[in-house]
Amino acid sequence: MKSKETQTTKIETTPPLSKDTTSDRNPKSEPMTQVQADSVLTRQQLPNLAFRIGVTLVTVVIFLFFAALYYGIINV
Repeated sequence: MKSKETQTTKIETTPPLSKDTTSDRNPKSEPMTQVQADSVLTRQQLPNLAFRIGVTLVTVVIFLFFAALYYGIINV
């Protein structure tokens, strides 16, 4: 067995990943504040993909319907 004097303890020099909020894409950017880090949306927090596509399609159809009414393509 090694004596306590010869044993070394490993000291972690890098901060934990959750606290490292600097951007990987732009290393010169300022670190994010805690409020900025808390306000970032993740994919799990977004609505379902089918719902997002459905809402987008309905919005486009409504816009095209009113444009067709405006230009006289549809006469009501």
